[in-house]
Amino acid sequence: MDSFSKRVKTFDAFPKVDPQHQVRSQRGGLSTLLTYFFGLLILWVEIGGYIGGYVDRQFIVDDVLRSDLTINLDMIVAMPCEFLHTNAVDIAGDRFLAGETLNFEGLKFFIPSGFSINNPNDFHETPDLDEVMQESLRAEFSQLGRRVNEGAPACHIFGSIPVNQVKGEFRITAKGLGYKDRSFVPVEALNFSHVIQEFSYGDFFPFLNNPLDATGKVTEENLQIYLYHSKVVPTLYEKLGLEVDTTQYSLTENHHIVKVNPHSKKPQGIPGIYFAYEFEPIKLIIREKRIPFLQFIAKLGTIVGGIIVAAGYLFKLYEKFLVLLFGKKYVEQGKEKKEGGLLDKENPKILE
Repeated sequence: MDSFSKRVKTFDAFPKVDPQHQVRSQRGGLSTLLTYFFGLLILWVEIGGYIGGYVDRQFIVDDVLRSDLTINLDMIVAMPCEFLHTNAVDIAGDRFLAGETLNFEGLKFFIPSGFSINNPNDFHETPDLDEVMQESLRAEFSQLGRRVNEGAPACHIFGSIPVNQVKGEFRITAKGLGYKDRSFVPVEALNFSHVIQEFSYGDFFPFLNNPLDATGKVTEENLQIYLYHSKVVPTLYEKLGLEVDTTQYSLTENHHIVKVNPHSKKPQGIPGIYFAYEFEPIKLIIREKRIPFLQFIAKLGTIVGGIIVAAGYLFKLYEKFLVLLFGKKYVEQGKEKKEGGLLDKENPKILE
């Protein structure tokens, strides 16, 4: 019984190397320092990654049909406000008199600096999570249906239009063309050159970047049609419990000149600016997450064990490489073997 208890006390699941088999050297000490350095470096990176979390992107089916969605608009058209007709219509046949909610302000037409003019809008970077959280300042237009100086040569149109979350189209055309109106704009007065400061869907976040922001088209043609087609994806950003529910959209565009009937001398189409849109039946969720703490600890243990094993194999390979190049004597120089071996002359067991 005593021998059994003695064996249990001395039992070690991870037996250590006997002192007489341990060898010290400068190369071994340097490899140990390098192993510790890289281990601490990787540990620091992993802890930083755990604290910072990671961005998880998921697509889910969007089963919520919103009836209070808005189109946010801020643009300048090179025609007087009194010549313009604006409306929105969707696939369900619902019409929205955009002229009652939008603001019309007459001014001179100009192109702001830094705007992309007459370039294809085929490139757009989706903002990352941190950028959205920093720039997600929600706003609303302070006035609705305001009309000022409508006889000026250009018209500043801005505001929000309530629409249904179904396929539809927002149109900017001239009065008397395509719609019955008390006034009629002559063809020679048409000019649908425009610059767009803001065009977005959903809640109005003026500092978030959208594909049509800071773009424009300039033309000398009177019967010009500009068509922008958007595919809108509802997007939810979430970080540290804060949520930003917005949208992002991809964009294709087309523009052409309306032909004139040679007999009736009437346009065979309706010139104007058209914003067609449709909503995808999916929703993108972008959120910052962290792995569970126990999983993080297990990951650290795996990394540390892998570093130690890899460092041991690399050191042995390095020693063999030195033996091949310079011989065994060169490798044995500077090594210090610990005492306690059977061949050690000063070993008490041998002296007895």
